[in-house]
Amino acid sequence: MSRPLSARRFAALLSALVAGAAVLAAPSATAAAPDLATTVRATMLQQHGDAVKRQWDTQTLREPLFEPTRTSGAWVFGSTTIPMAHGQEHGAPHMALFLARKERSAWRVELDGTAGFAALAAQAPSGVLSDGEKRTFAANQSNRAQALAPTGLGLPWPVNVAWWMGGGPHGNSGNSRPFSSIDFNGGDGRVLSAGNGRVYKSCVVGRSALVKVVHDNGYSTTYYHMYNLTTLADGSAVRTGTYLGNIGNELPCGGSSTGAHVHFSLLRGNTHVSVNGMTIGGWTFYEGSRAYDGYAQRGSTRVSVGGKVTNYGGGGTTLPTGTVDAGPNTTVNLRSGPGLSYSVAGTVADGAVVSIACTSRGEAVEGVWGRTDLWDRLEDGKWISDGFVDTGSNEPVASAC
Repeated sequence: MSRPLSARRFAALLSALVAGAAVLAAPSATAAAPDLATTVRATMLQQHGDAVKRQWDTQTLREPLFEPTRTSGAWVFGSTTIPMAHGQEHGAPHMALFLARKERSAWRVELDGTAGFAALAAQAPSGVLSDGEKRTFAANQSNRAQALAPTGLGLPWPVNVAWWMGGGPHGNSGNSRPFSSIDFNGGDGRVLSAGNGRVYKSCVVGRSALVKVVHDNGYSTTYYHMYNLTTLADGSAVRTGTYLGNIGNELPCGGSSTGAHVHFSLLRGNTHVSVNGMTIGGWTFYEGSRAYDGYAQRGSTRVSVGGKVTNYGGGGTTLPTGTVDAGPNTTVNLRSGPGLSYSVAGTVADGAVVSIACTSRGEAVEGVWGRTDLWDRLEDGKWISDGFVDTGSNEPVASAC
């Protein structure tokens, strides 16, 4: 269940609005260090500016966004994004997570996907990075050197469902190299995480943003043009199949789009990598002689641009997921059926990510975000009220039981 306005959620909503307003101004939490924004932007341009200019075939870039989301003492965490020019080739902006620590009179800034970021993340206080995030960043860094063509990732929609490949392998800005991105559309339009990891948003404007999932296996994936984004907070754990948003034509950070779709990209850290020869969702993708051409191969079956590709998954659970929110409590009771009249069958911890096998209407319960009669049956057959599960949607995210 997603989070409607309520007194309990006002503080969290206000925090999200402040993060979104960072596109225009830095939060007051960093006012004591006015040079941080300058340092973050300079680091982004130093590490990626020349490459992005080549990829986008431009001599000038828009100023990188500075979007801090968490502060604790001398530490700040957030994202920085180089926006695309409006009307630029189909593609997506270039984004990186940053971690900063004030050292004497200067800021040390590290971007994700680097050894420096992983080292600094290990030292960060819990108010800036959770233990789970630290583990994800450490695993992503250590597994990067071992990343293989079978990525272990699925495609960003339900398993055993086919979507259209509207645009074959292409650059993050059309013709730019590497060809790291593929455009997809179809089904109910609900975009799901391609694998387990942690979710982050950057360039938050209105109902849209650039969404990134950092995976344990050394890869990251990004998703652009979506709306009705997941309500999960930045840094939340996601699994294969967690709802991220709906396909659309949104341009929160520039670019262009024709026909609702998701621009799906493969990265190592914050660097785009070619999908040529990579296996995702059970298919190996190959680029063509030009951007947006190419095909997907599975055994003797070949699907060209304009054809339908079935997602065969990539390992791990393929069920839709949600994050348990126990409110002021530490656990939520599980039931033997869809109602409080059923016996207690166990408990699940606040913050746990659960896989939802199916859903049913049952006894109405006053949950964390309001009253609902929707119940989710978990993989082990136990039930939990959807009022205590953040799925990113107010509607059922799994089929009826």
